[in-house]
Amino acid sequence: FSSLPTRAFELKGIKVLIPNNAYVRDDGSLTFQGSFDGTLKGPEWTTCPVCAFYDMLINNRYGADLDADNISWVDLYPLAQYANELVDGEPRFACNVAVSAQADAFQVLQDFASIFRGMMYWQSNIIQVTADHGNLDGSNIDPVHIFSNSNVVGGVFAYSGSSLKTRSTSIRVRYIDPDNFYKPNVLVIEDSALISRYGYQIKEVFAFGCTSKNQARRLGRWMMKAEELDANTVAFAVGLDGALVFPGQVFAIQDELRAATRLSGRISSATTTSIVADQTITLPAGDNPTLTCVLDDGTVESKPIDTVNTSGTTITVTSAFSSTPLAQAVYSISTSEINEQKFRCLSVSDNNDGTFAVVAVE
Repeated sequence: FSSLPTRAFELKGIKVLIPNNAYVRDDGSLTFQGSFDGTLKGPEWTTCPVCAFYDMLINNRYGADLDADNISWVDLYPLAQYANELVDGEPRFACNVAVSAQADAFQVLQDFASIFRGMMYWQSNIIQVTADHGNLDGSNIDPVHIFSNSNVVGGVFAYSGSSLKTRSTSIRVRYIDPDNFYKPNVLVIEDSALISRYGYQIKEVFAFGCTSKNQARRLGRWMMKAEELDANTVAFAVGLDGALVFPGQVFAIQDELRAATRLSGRISSATTTSIVADQTITLPAGDNPTLTCVLDDGTVESKPIDTVNTSGTTITVTSAFSSTPLAQAVYSISTSEINEQKFRCLSVSDNNDGTFAVVAVE
């Protein structure tokens, strides 16, 4: 050789801590047995992106050197379960990456979080992490709070949406291809119906830490579906109720301007089986009328409606709430034809005047 040949090496990478009830599969992903007691074990070789993310947070040599006490595994554990769930014979998300150069710490952490569709923020002196996915059992996500015209500033929600013409019709996902000596490869996901109507609106994304063609395909499909379903955003200002919602959580909105009738308000008084509303109630059309209330512990609970008294102010439910609904808190009524809108919180900011600005996506 006239010069040294180019060499490449396949590495197993760094061992990281894993949950105490996790075990490493042959492909490096994790399987979970029994209950998680909040402790970690190892270190072990694993492709779990959540464990790699945690290692980058706490490591004092190549990571952010954050105090482990400021990171909650209560939030991380369900993300690890979701990431390691098998899809088509492989883990839903796997991390295979070499960080070979110094970079901005926050950007690197965001890159690692992006592997499992995560979002990182600082709340109550603790690093909080959430992700865009549903419940592990496939059930609907219950809202953590209710907002209505009764508890937002000015009684108004500001909605906005994106034009169909600006949505991506072709998404090009770049990933690392192990079948081509770990060189970058591109996978294209397209919507032929949108292309025929609006032409090519191309978006290029890089699947950080991805060495699986199927994982890259899932990322492209998720992004295209997200642009289709997450078309509407809402913004509003609210009082101290805004402190009850964190980014990534799902909350409900009952907007009388959209429902064309008032189906929410404030609770004047309550017992575990009935509430007295601040207005006269007329049940809307539809089957299975349901009352949703904020309880005295701040949680949200729904119960089927049994009756509304003749004066139209007292609503009785078929079974008792787990605790008494909170007086002056918000209630909401829904049926099979009229439901609350669900939104996922994107940001909550303190306006420094006793109100919070909330932005969320439907």
